[in-house]
Parts: sequence; C-alpha cells; structure tokens
Amino acid sequence: MKHKLNTLKNAISLVLGVLAMIFVVSCEEAFEFDLPDTGSIADLTLPEANFSYIPNPENFRIVSFTNESSESTNYVWDFGEGVICDGVDGVCSTESTTTDKDVAFVRFNAGEGDYEVTLTALDANEASGVLTQIVEVRDVFVAINPTVENGDFENKTFDTDWGQIGTTGFSSTTPNTSSDGSWLDSDGVDTGAKTGGMKFSASASNLDNPGSRRFAYQPIKVSETTADRTVKYIVEFEYSFKSAATPGSSITLQILDGYFDEVSDALASTPLTEEINDEILGNTVFTTVKKEFTSNASGEVAILFFASTDQDAYIDNVKVYPKP
Repeated sequence: MKHKLNTLKNAISLVLGVLAMIFVVSCEEAFEFDLPDTGSIADLTLPEANFSYIPNPENFRIVSFTNESSESTNYVWDFGEGVICDGVDGVCSTESTTTDKDVAFVRFNAGEGDYEVTLTALDANEASGVLTQIVEVRDVFVAINPTVENGDFENKTFDTDWGQIGTTGFSSTTPNTSSDGSWLDSDGVDTGAKTGGMKFSASASNLDNPGSRRFAYQPIKVSETTADRTVKYIVEFEYSFKSAATPGSSITLQILDGYFDEVSDALASTPLTEEINDEILGNTVFTTVKKEFTSNASGEVAILFFASTDQDAYIDNVKVYPKP
C-alpha cells in the first residue's frame, strides 16, 4: 500500500512539473515582445512639433506650411478655418485636417486675419508633441522666389532646363559632361571634391569668332515691377577658367528682358544686367559673383551665359532670389 502511495505521489509530482514548465514557457512566449532587449536604452526624447509658413506671392490667402518637427514619423495637421487645396488656383476641398508631412496649399477664405493652426507630431511609440501657432494672413507683397532648374548642373539634361532656345548659327553647351564644377554644393557646403558643372569648351568659344561661342539659356519667372513697386533680384553663380587663359577671356552673364526663341535675338536685345568676368584663375579655384537686377513689367526674364576664351571655362551653382 505504501509503495502504491509513493508511486501516486511521484506521478502527481511529474504532472505538476510538466504543467509548471508549460506555464513558464507560455508566459515567456506571451511576454517575449514586451521585455526589453539586453543592453537596450529607453527612448527618452519625445517628439517636438514645429512648423513654418509662408504666404503665396500670387494669392495671399494661400499659405504653404513646412513641417520642422523632430523625433517624429507621423503627423496630424488641423488648419481650423483653412481648407486644403491642390494648387494656387486649383480645387479646394472642405477638409481642414490631414496627415501629410508638409502641406503646400491651404486657403483661408475669410482673408486677412489671425488663424490658429495645430500640428501634432508622433513617433512610432505613439508619444506625441503638439504645437498650436497663430498664422498671420495679410495682404502684403511677397516676391516670387524663382527656381533655377538644374542650377547646380548635376543632371545631364539639356532641352528641359538650359537649352530652351534656338541656336541657329551658334552652338549650345551641355551640363555635367565631367566634374567641371565648384568644390561647393548648391548649399555652399564644401564636398571635398569637384562637383558637376557646365563647361564652355575653348574649342567652341573662339575669341575671334563670336558665332562659335557656346551658350546656356533658361527662362524664369519673377515678380513684376509696377508703377507702385520696384522689385529687385540677385543673380548668383560661381565661375572659373582653366589655367593659362589669355587675358581678355571672359564669361558673360546676361539677364534678358523677356523670353527669346533664338540666340541671335537674345544678343540683339538690351539686357537688364550684364557681368563680364576676366579674372584668370585655375579650374580648382572658383569665384562667386552676385549681381543685382530690377525685374521688368512682365516678370518674364531669362538667364543667358556665354564664353569667349582660348581655355575651357566653367560655371556652377546658378541662383536667382529676391534681394534681401
């Protein structure tokens, strides 16, 4: 009888042991994703919501918003009395909230006034930061900040940016055929090596034959100068020559008064500004030029570069922006 009791106790102990093991394994499986990894560090930096805004130069009721939040991956905008549109003159919805990161077109139909806009920034753990800011909508002039397409010449395209002109009797040039540019990128950061640029080959830029000169042309849109206001801009670029160029070699920049179909017509026009650079530098040394010009009545202007040189000439990082 005693032997049978011992056997029964052993069996019960065995069953309880197995059940205990199952319970422990099940608990570990249930909590294996809740336990922190060995050596992990808790994320103590919470999201911080922040944004900036700027009115559209063509319609002061349209405001563009740029998300400047940190430590966040998801966003919720609440524009209050503003509605989201698909362009300056495009269709506007009735929606005043969105989860897009940046919002380019929000229209405040009531016009001038102060409006509350709220941005909530969240991270992957659903921690959040909230910013409510008063957006001032005023009917004031804001100059267009034009975009110079392929101004850093990193793309090799031509017809879609710098080649929008007929070159009958003349030659055009092509961006980024090699590393012909400045050591600085378009943001002014030293890259440690030459970047893409535009080269004006000496073989096609003969000093004694203007018809052989190579050209780069791009139309842009700026704010109009009117009877009530004068709008000034800065055109900026970097240039260099290959060493040992002949004195008198030049790179010429013209801001043209209007758009043109042919180089010959552009050259026959009176430019808004002109800058001729004849400082002979090595092609690893670039000089920055900033030239002011006044916009015209149409707001249609064009950038024209050409070179006259017996050595290769280079330009890079072309920008146009409102005068501060």
